[in-house]
Amino acid sequence: MHLNKRSLLPVCLMVFAVLVGCAANRGKIELTPFPPSSVEYRNYTQVYHPLEGHQPRKFPPGFEFRFDAVEPQPDGSIVQKLTQSWGSAIKWEGERQLAKTQGKYVVEATISEVWPGVVYAPLWLYSEGSAESGHEFDFEYMDGRLEYNLHNGDGGFRMRSVRKDLAGHRVRWTIERRPGRVTMSVLSLTDGWTDRLVVRPATVARWARLDRAPPNLHFPPDTIPMFPFTELWRCNAPGWCGTWKPLAPGQTINMTLHGYQFSP
Repeated sequence: MHLNKRSLLPVCLMVFAVLVGCAANRGKIELTPFPPSSVEYRNYTQVYHPLEGHQPRKFPPGFEFRFDAVEPQPDGSIVQKLTQSWGSAIKWEGERQLAKTQGKYVVEATISEVWPGVVYAPLWLYSEGSAESGHEFDFEYMDGRLEYNLHNGDGGFRMRSVRKDLAGHRVRWTIERRPGRVTMSVLSLTDGWTDRLVVRPATVARWARLDRAPPNLHFPPDTIPMFPFTELWRCNAPGWCGTWKPLAPGQTINMTLHGYQFSP
């Protein structure tokens, strides 16, 4: 049977619609919603608490995290906002208190747009307060580029980098920590794009021999508790995150967290 290009168009459109629908429902999970009311200031027994203040190693002068830059929504999501002079971050206090050495951490987030000079960090794990502090497994997205980064307190190491425009995409970010293995994965629920990295001690030992590796790079010990953070900030390194472009008066860059799922 002969089909011309015009007769194939409806078929192609139908296939595209099916693929998009599959992406939207792929691996659908039940998320825990956020409380719809604002968190109590300096009450660290809650699910999360916004961070405050200037971080000179990361931020340009005059920029800071603000408590009120995190806005709960009636639908159970929260919106983290950024302007010229302030950004937003949450410390997952409930998880910090559990002091877990393994677990699976999932958040679903949408960024309003990709803006030069802004770092979107929807999920990263940290070892604050532990016997060995400074360990991190990070998702950091900036200037249209996603990086998987590892820190040990002596500097960061880019484990993987991939370019993808995620503006407006609802994205599932997952970090699963198990003995001798950390799996980091990303799934766009908008178009089905996915990416994944598995990190093991032998892998990090191999990276540590590279010229670009920081001193003492190593796989974080399995016995060290780690817990998640979520951040939206301006960086002071344009060669890494892009050159900041001023926002219009009243304009904000937003990152919406739709919910989360944390499990042992």
